[in-house]
Amino acid sequence: MNRKGFSLIVVLFVTALLGISILALYSMVNDEILIVRNKNISSKARISAASGISHFVALETNYRTLREQAGELQFVRVIPETPLGDNTSYEVNVKFSPSLKAGQYIVESIGYYKESGKVISYHPSKAIFEGEQ
Repeated sequence: MNRKGFSLIVVLFVTALLGISILALYSMVNDEILIVRNKNISSKARISAASGISHFVALETNYRTLREQAGELQFVRVIPETPLGDNTSYEVNVKFSPSLKAGQYIVESIGYYKESGKVISYHPSKAIFEGEQ
């Protein structure tokens, strides 16, 4: 085998190895970008849900008022879907359960992240509140 042929084979092998390495690196970086984006979107939905709980607390609504709003139902929407920004919003619901102590109720805030009106991520946050009957 002559030197020119051997050099060509080595150069082709190194070029192929370099190309494969670049492709693998691109794939890994692209995956990392998608993971970070998903975490960011999820965090925005979680923060939106926390905002809903804070909004509910600020309303200072008492147990009796909530029970009256619910009537015979075990569920009442206290705060309809409320936008926070272009893509984030929350809604707050109150649930009554016979398994809770008297005067207790569950407040559930659901935070949403949407793109073009489609829900991309949502995060529910729940808290138990207690009030006088």
